[in-house]
Amino acid sequence: MSLYEQIAEEGIRLPSEMGVFGRNNSNHFTFQSLKTNLSNAKDFEVVEFEEIFLLDENPTVSKKFSLNILYKQITYEIDLFVVETTHINLDSYAQIDPVLESELELAKKESFYLESSLYFSQNILDSFHLQVKVLNALVPQPTVLIDFMPLRLLSGQWAAFASKLLTPPSPRYIYTIHGVYDEINGEKNYWLHTHGLHRCGTVELELIDIKNGVSELNGLLDAMVSRFIYDPAEENEPFNMGYIGYDLNFVWIRWEDMVEKYPSEIPGGLQERTPEKQNYGPSGIVYLLENDEIYPPDVLAEELKENPVYFIKDEETERMSALAYEQFQYLEKAFKEHATDEDWRFIVKLGLPIDAGDSNEHLWFDVTKINDDNTLDVILLNEPYQIEKYHVNDALTLPLHHLTDWLIYGPEKNYTPDNIFELFA
Repeated sequence: MSLYEQIAEEGIRLPSEMGVFGRNNSNHFTFQSLKTNLSNAKDFEVVEFEEIFLLDENPTVSKKFSLNILYKQITYEIDLFVVETTHINLDSYAQIDPVLESELELAKKESFYLESSLYFSQNILDSFHLQVKVLNALVPQPTVLIDFMPLRLLSGQWAAFASKLLTPPSPRYIYTIHGVYDEINGEKNYWLHTHGLHRCGTVELELIDIKNGVSELNGLLDAMVSRFIYDPAEENEPFNMGYIGYDLNFVWIRWEDMVEKYPSEIPGGLQERTPEKQNYGPSGIVYLLENDEIYPPDVLAEELKENPVYFIKDEETERMSALAYEQFQYLEKAFKEHATDEDWRFIVKLGLPIDAGDSNEHLWFDVTKINDDNTLDVILLNEPYQIEKYHVNDALTLPLHHLTDWLIYGPEKNYTPDNIFELFA
């Protein structure tokens, strides 16, 4: 049975491996100190915690612990390792939210860090959230976390902030999209591919031989990954991502079956597919599917500039809404401070009932006032597809309970429910 079949039929996946760095070498990682820190955690139940006798298999690992946790009625086994930092180059990792230079410098001075290994349950985002919560509990006030599969640093400030929340963070924290390009015959040739999905019980996804519309196709791949985290499509089975005047249907095919159809020297070509370059694992090349024929996705380059509608899984809509509500107090606080400043803009996404059917259409609005009766004065920013009575630029008063997301445009950066901590840190 191939790895692809094991993923599809048996749910095989890799563990999620993540490390946490303290500060000032104040963490001695003794059994008792870690046990005490765990006892202060309120979001999960420690079923069992023990130190494991360590064989001299890896000289950089000085201690090992086994942790059994109950979280949201699911049991998780977590292996913990105390590891020397000598083999880690923190500057080689990408960042999703900026890590303060002062925090990064403190992390570089640590002699040891604590590494965790956890197999995600079927609840991918809850599993990821738990791993962050556990590491933050074990090492309070962390400087940085390393998420090894997507090769990314996470801010310790973000980890402390996210650990206090009931709602898990955005799917974008689970994975990264690497964009590699080369100029061939005067034309840029791109390869977009994910890292991080092998722990989610699915293949990595990629777009190869892309010559046009890289930004738009990156957005398309983002939308696909969000869907796959909840509901991965099977190999060679069509999946619908939305519409742009017509349905957007796609299919993925394992790279081993398709890569020889491309020049070997292009990014993502056969010469890239070596275990040493970490691009040899199960991965699906994505194609547009129309009338049972497959096409390279960049044939959509121009049309994707016209605001395509991407479908979002109901579970993701519920998560987004829950997080937007949980963090709305911060938008409200920022609005009170900056609503009259020209450099600031506050927009919300509201899910409103459509004319025909039981679902909602999710629309963006400018916020002009936040009322005491849990309503918002807003101006509609985009023309609805399925609600005739509303039109772009309509001024409306709508209930806050329709909230599904929000965004703050600041003079220096933008803030979402995931990174709003940066504004008030």
